[in-house]
Amino acid sequence: MPLHSDLTIDASKFKPDAVREPTRQMNEALMQLTKGDPGWWETGPVKYREMRRTGKTALPKPVFLESAETFSVSSRDEGRDIPCRVMKPDREGQVKAVYMHLHAGGWTLMGEDTQDPLLKAIANEANVVVISIGYRLAPEHPFPEGPEDCFDAAEWLIEHSESKFGASLQFLGGESAGGHLAMLTALYLLKQKPSFNLSGLVLNFGAFDLSFLPQVQHYKTPHVLILDRETLVHFGDATCPGLSVDQRRDPSISPFYEDLRGLKLPPALFTCGTEDCLLDDSVMMATKWQMSGGEGILKIFPAAPHGFILFPPDASESAKEGLAIVGEFLRGRIRE
Repeated sequence: MPLHSDLTIDASKFKPDAVREPTRQMNEALMQLTKGDPGWWETGPVKYREMRRTGKTALPKPVFLESAETFSVSSRDEGRDIPCRVMKPDREGQVKAVYMHLHAGGWTLMGEDTQDPLLKAIANEANVVVISIGYRLAPEHPFPEGPEDCFDAAEWLIEHSESKFGASLQFLGGESAGGHLAMLTALYLLKQKPSFNLSGLVLNFGAFDLSFLPQVQHYKTPHVLILDRETLVHFGDATCPGLSVDQRRDPSISPFYEDLRGLKLPPALFTCGTEDCLLDDSVMMATKWQMSGGEGILKIFPAAPHGFILFPPDASESAKEGLAIVGEFLRGRIRE
């Protein structure tokens, strides 16, 4: 009888014949579209943020939905509030949970209002209220200021979401830097609020090691496909200025190094494409989650680039499939 590995992964997802032609064509178009764009570190973060908001970079400007609502929560700093943005499902009377969302942007770019279409789609997929948190951005606010805003917002929602939204906080999630912050926030709550139970985490192509795992070094394309090593290095330096590699491996910064043993880990969904320099982060963090007794679901998308779930679902098969998987995960774990 042949030996079977105790750890398995669907290797077919990584083979060239798994790549669908529309995905390949989109990747090529993205590389061509963005190859003349300056890096945010070349223009400066403030100017680049404005360029993104006004459509002055190669990528489309964000879509801001009129259906969004806004409010703020108090922070640990007297006199400073944290802005929040609310996306409610169209079938509002059936809401059964609140999902706290943390946006992408390398801890440096974007904001709580820059992912409206995705968050509205998630709200409708799972009948949840999605609350996007406007955490402070680097380099103006380096670590730990951004994570602290996430912790404060989560604690506020634990206390007030039932009265304000008619449902309890049950889920945390985010994309890229937001996936990292969602993981840090979950670990914070597991330690500081051990009686509080999360129903699940949604971690889309998160960065869990800010000293960077091998795929960041190895991944190369003819032109930048959304994210590459150089961009990540600048993001990391802005977020953790002056910190050495060893210092960045502190679990409070890089949750990959957290000792998960003995923690009451919630179910976690990890998603990533094979054309993503952060692929190791999802594969290895999902494995570690399972090794520590948690339910870790890893979904791999052949040839999908970093950020794929943010693409319009009608233009990207991977985005459409990713959104459906997120919806299924949330619906299956909502506590009645």
